[in-house]
Amino acid sequence: MVFEWFTVIFAWASVVIFIGAAASQIARISSMPLGLRWEVYPIPHEARDKRRYGGSYMEEVDWASKRERRSFLAEIVEFLAPEAIEIGAEILTMKKVRAHNRYRIWVFSTALHWGIYSFIAWALLLIVENRVNSAALAAVAGVVGVVACVLGAIGAIGLIIRRATTPDLARYTATLDYFNLAFLAAIFVCGLISWLGDPTLAAHEAYIGSVLSFKPAAAPWAVVLTFLLFELFLIYMPFSKMLHYIIKYFVYHQGLWDDAFKVKGSDTDKQVIEQLAYTVTWQGPHIVQGKTWLEEAQTAAVEGDKK
Repeated sequence: MVFEWFTVIFAWASVVIFIGAAASQIARISSMPLGLRWEVYPIPHEARDKRRYGGSYMEEVDWASKRERRSFLAEIVEFLAPEAIEIGAEILTMKKVRAHNRYRIWVFSTALHWGIYSFIAWALLLIVENRVNSAALAAVAGVVGVVACVLGAIGAIGLIIRRATTPDLARYTATLDYFNLAFLAAIFVCGLISWLGDPTLAAHEAYIGSVLSFKPAAAPWAVVLTFLLFELFLIYMPFSKMLHYIIKYFVYHQGLWDDAFKVKGSDTDKQVIEQLAYTVTWQGPHIVQGKTWLEEAQTAAVEGDKK
């Protein structure tokens, strides 16, 4: 009974830790210094006619005075919707990986990500089905669970093999990268084993029910191991590079798509002035250690050019 209580408490603790750690990481990232803007067009939140050819509101005469303040609703409709579509396409189809699929990893990467998405959906379906007791929902959950584990296992194992056997990929694939992929592969393989031993998902639903109701109950080892591994993954993910799906928001909105002009005296202006006063702590052929960022940017010639 002690172990059964542990599985219940650990399940709830994993969710709490994940939410707390992810929120903490988001706060930490959002408070970091401003990064350099990429200013790569087209930008999704630009007017539709300008998006067609990569134009900008800065093409207009007196654009600074014409840039109107938009209401929150207008921003939701005109700004967030196109950007959400763009980010959604990247998340769901890995289109940038496909566009630069030099090492033929797009199929495995897409399969892995869809396996993760589907596994989370499967867990949520099991939770809902446990509350409403629907045979139709249970059938859907069964299909989603199998698809999740098959796709995830193919993706994770495929990426391990591809990275290990492709010299260019192997050179910059760290041991931790292999660990992350092996961790995910273990979850999906255990999920398949648990499904083979419980194709009706009765034991899976019983486990979920015991967690939701705080009533510990025994469950097959494969079912328990699958969920324990998934819960460990929830705890581990916010502290790993697998949190990139959150960082992607900041990269897109503060780097790739940020085309707002800097108003004198604004918060952004003050932050830029503060950062320009930072002292350079590294050195190189093009960098003089000890200068401020502003002084470094204003240097006309550096040591590497003096020949």
